[in-house]
Amino acid sequence: MSVELAGIHPTRIELVRLRRRKALAEGIVDILKKDLDALTGALFELAQGIPPIRGQIREALREGYELFVEAEMIVGSRKIEEISLGAKPIEFDIQIGSRSGVLGIQLPTFRFVEAGDGSGEPRYNLLDAPAKLDESTLKIKEALIHTVKLAEVQASLNEILDVMSVKRRQINRLQYKVLPQLDMAIRYIELILEETERQDAIRVRVLQRKRKERA
Repeated sequence: MSVELAGIHPTRIELVRLRRRKALAEGIVDILKKDLDALTGALFELAQGIPPIRGQIREALREGYELFVEAEMIVGSRKIEEISLGAKPIEFDIQIGSRSGVLGIQLPTFRFVEAGDGSGEPRYNLLDAPAKLDESTLKIKEALIHTVKLAEVQASLNEILDVMSVKRRQINRLQYKVLPQLDMAIRYIELILEETERQDAIRVRVLQRKRKERA
């Protein structure tokens, strides 16, 4: 007899209790599978948004580089270097928040925030710099914003994958450990009760025969 069956009392009450536990476990498995389907759908939906964002990043960088080259052609690379040495650095931060996603999961949100004193002063003397250089800077900033968005999507994907991993482990434990143990225990009690019923039936027949013999 296995360790799991050793502590089981083969009674009808215990049989009813185990059957209820099995029904409950099967219901939980169904719910977890539905949750897993919903998470899988959300995962694919997020994943489909990654290629367009990457395309936006590549396009913004390409345009920014072309504008930078045009600016160099207009004023020369030495002038561009002088402007860059005297330019104020771009200061930015990433604001991290959260939003409610599928099944109420809290997904991260990232937002690009450009720091500054709010004065709106240019980073360099616009009279000395070609307009193409300013346009190039805006394109690089656009690429940064898309990159932050890509990081947000990737972080959300990781969060969903973590939850999916937990639910898969729960399903596997129920399907391959809990339910088989319950089935084994139920079958064990059923066999014991069937054997008890057969023995009782035999005893009844023996008693009836003895009564007839006495009569």
